[in-house]
Amino acid sequence: KAENDTAQTINAHLKKGLHVVLAAGIYYLSEPLELNIENQVLLGIGYATLVAANGTAVIKVGNVDGVRVAGILLEAGPEPTEVLMDWGDAKNTYAGNASNPGVMTDIVARVGGPSKPAKAQADVMLRINSGHVVLDNSWLWRADHVEGGGLTKHGENPCQVAAIINGDDVVTYGLKAEHCLTDLVQWNGDRGHAFFFQSEFPYDVTQDN
Repeated sequence: KAENDTAQTINAHLKKGLHVVLAAGIYYLSEPLELNIENQVLLGIGYATLVAANGTAVIKVGNVDGVRVAGILLEAGPEPTEVLMDWGDAKNTYAGNASNPGVMTDIVARVGGPSKPAKAQADVMLRINSGHVVLDNSWLWRADHVEGGGLTKHGENPCQVAAIINGDDVVTYGLKAEHCLTDLVQWNGDRGHAFFFQSEFPYDVTQDN
């Protein structure tokens, strides 16, 4: 539960090889939740919200097969953050396993929107470095409006790219990416497939940002 658990207590269970279910709530994480065991599951109920409170990713998946992550809302915090969710080691590319792919289901990410945390920021919301990963139903949103109805202006709550896909043989279903300041998606891997892609350009881009 969000009122009891920290990144450290959750990671202690993950390191034991346990599957973890997160109850609905807002979890302010000082370090990433790390999944490094084959076929491990991280499941959020009621869209458990994971906030990058300390400038680190909120979820990191290692170079392992069959991991499942579902029902999670990734939220940027106030500190400069490279990426909110990192699947696979960016420095040690992993081909993955076609017969046991990693799967993300019902993943939402946002940079900005609520009044807290203030000055939300993240360079990238989702980065997939491993091959043979499936992303099923995702919405990656740099807020174009904020709590109370105000519009985002002048590059506030910055996010450069919604998703970077470096792995080969990645498949996405219902990938939605909105309002990022450079590319909405950078797809660098080979043999990927996207089934339904929705995007919205930012409304506040100028020559200065």
